[in-house]
Amino acid sequence: MKIIELTGTTDASGDLTVSASKAYQGYLEKVLVVYVDGATGADLTLTEEGPISESILSITDVGTSSVALYPRLLAQKSDGTNHTVIGKRTLITGKPKLVVAQGGDTKVFRLLLYLSDIS
Repeated sequence: MKIIELTGTTDASGDLTVSASKAYQGYLEKVLVVYVDGATGADLTLTEEGPISESILSITDVGTSSVALYPRLLAQKSDGTNHTVIGKRTLITGKPKLVVAQGGDTKVFRLLLYLSDIS
């Protein structure tokens, strides 16, 4: 299990962008949003920069307590439509990136990403 930490402080306008220092490969099992000193009502977006850049998780109106999330993707059928119940783990193959909007002036945000090995 790998744990990737994305931590940063917002600028005066309440914005923050922080990327992992390197690319990772693994299945995203859990995202821990650790409350440090963030503003209530902030919006967090977790994306991946890599061969294919895509959005992984969007969290709106973050509160003032830590929370564990288990992001899953809907599995697709061969005709391109989604299954309604089966969730697949997200495969990370690049650099995770956290973007915060409306985070308040000089507030700290911290995400811990738990990745399992590809097997």
